[in-house]
Amino acid sequence: MDRGSTIARSDGVVEAQFDDVRVVLNEDLAYLGLNAVGQRIWDLLAAPQTLGSLVEVLLEEYDVAEADCATDVTRYVEALVDHKLVRLS
Repeated sequence: MDRGSTIARSDGVVEAQFDDVRVVLNEDLAYLGLNAVGQRIWDLLAAPQTLGSLVEVLLEEYDVAEADCATDVTRYVEALVDHKLVRLS
C-alpha cells in the first residue's frame, strides 16, 4: 500500500456508538472497536480517500510526526482491510 492507494468502506458495514467507542461490523461479523482517532479516520472514509489524503488531514489535526502518522495510518488501514471493513484500489 502506498500514499496513492484509494481506500473505500466495504458494502454492508454497520456501525454503532457505545460511549467513547464506535464499533464497525462487516457482513461476516468481523468487527473492530474504534478509538477517537480511528473514528476520525472512519468518518473521513465516508467518501473514498487516498492514504496520503488521510495522513495529510490527520497531520493538520494532531500533533504527530509525519513518519509516525503515515506508519500508524497504514497499519490501521491494514487492520480495516484484514477485517474486510474497507477495500483498496
